[in-house]
Amino acid sequence: MDRNEDAINSDLAALTGRTALVRDTVSAHRIAALAATLDTDPPSDGTVPPLWHWVLFQDWPKWSTLGPDGHAARGEFMPAIAGMERRMWAGSAITFHRSLRIGEAVERRSTIAGATLKRGRTGLLAFIQLRHEIGPTGEIAITELQDVVYRAADDPAISAATPEPIPQAARTRSVMPDALTLFRYSAVTGNSHRIHYDYEYVTGTEHYPGLVVQGALQATWLADFARTCRGSAPIGHFEFRARRAVFQGRPVTLTALDTPDGLDLALRDSSDAICMVGRAR
Repeated sequence: MDRNEDAINSDLAALTGRTALVRDTVSAHRIAALAATLDTDPPSDGTVPPLWHWVLFQDWPKWSTLGPDGHAARGEFMPAIAGMERRMWAGSAITFHRSLRIGEAVERRSTIAGATLKRGRTGLLAFIQLRHEIGPTGEIAITELQDVVYRAADDPAISAATPEPIPQAARTRSVMPDALTLFRYSAVTGNSHRIHYDYEYVTGTEHYPGLVVQGALQATWLADFARTCRGSAPIGHFEFRARRAVFQGRPVTLTALDTPDGLDLALRDSSDAICMVGRAR
């Protein structure tokens, strides 16, 4: 291990235990805006569907403080890691103890639960695990373990596509991730990352072939499909893991397969490569 890795490991070790607390009110307007973005209706009973809580706790820093990628400058709660300018949401495991309700005053208590450095096929990767506890003061309605990965800006932007056939027993749904949907989802979640709406930036600076579909949007499509498949059975736990980037302009296929461990989910791009996997139970 070289001295640079030693320094990064030391910095990462110091992060564990760092905390942050933010407050919000579950807004009927934001829930309705997300429902419209997803081309559906908000629940009539005033509850918040699984993963729709991601419209809460938005951070809107001043324009002058944003980084070149549109993200808020790192270095306060989330670290800035020299040489690892790209940051992506790799996956989450979310437990729903109960549904949030429109009008509730809620908190999100976030803790950096772990931080590790690993060497992957393309170089060094830094993994940050966050634990979010969400609910009214004194109550945890949602527990979310979120994995964030940092990597170098010059790492390959796209992994190779390996087609995987859809199981015959799987239920399917097709979704079109067009540029308008990506823009509206970024707007309703307060996500200013330019890879989702700035074509010139994403192709010229980050060298992707097109606008990148938000991982959170992909996961929300899978969770909503799981709700449809499960009918009246509530989702008590949902987890997902991103495998490769998805780009706007070509349809994606959602699949759901009943298993003894729950509903196994996947999102495939137009090449039939699996880009995200999930499970609901």
